Amino acid sequence: MTDTKLNVTTRENAGKKWAKKIRRDGQIPGIFYQHGQKNIQISIDKKELLIFLRQEAALISALFDGKEMKNCVVRELQIDPLSREPIHVDLMGVSMTEKLTVAVPIHLTGVPDGVKNQGGSLSQILREIEIECLPADIPEHLEFDVSALQIGDTISVKSIHSDKFVVVGDLDRIIATVAAPRIVETVEPTEAEAPTAEPELVGKKKEEKEEEKS
Repeated sequence: MTDTKLNVTTRENAGKKWAKKIRRDGQIPGIFYQHGQKNIQISIDKKELLIFLRQEAALISALFDGKEMKNCVVRELQIDPLSREPIHVDLMGVSMTEKLTVAVPIHLTGVPDGVKNQGGSLSQILREIEIECLPADIPEHLEFDVSALQIGDTISVKSIHSDKFVVVGDLDRIIATVAAPRIVETVEPTEAEAPTAEPELVGKKKEEKEEEKS
């Protein structure tokens, strides 16, 4: 668990028009909410938010106009499908004694034997997974060593075991697999595809060629 500080600016305005304006100013609009409290419209500097997202921090100490609000999490992050950049963020204040459900990134380490020695290819199917746990037990990421995987081997969600959290959802979901190398077949050209003879000359050029022969 990492406790990271993130500067947050509260704002009164809301709506699509205002959101577009602050995005042009390098800010990401959002909302902060906590059980039993009134929702707060917020904005966060885009560069600072991107740095925070790369850190994979679990808990945030949000500085609301300089006033610290500890124990927050990113509850939802909306991404633009074209630019792949954040366009809206939801922050949620949490109680350290109440469990919550969060999405945790999945990291793969090592090179599978099926890739290194058999020419296969590694495919990661799941990039993150939801878990339920206390805020203090949220891992930054889940790590899997895939070095021993052969062609056809897989890692599934059921291989995740921890005393600190419970996996949410179907345990049979595949996290990663090693596929066999693709076989490229060489196809011989058919008669229709075979090289054709030199095209017959037409018009004046054909007549000139016949005169040369006579």
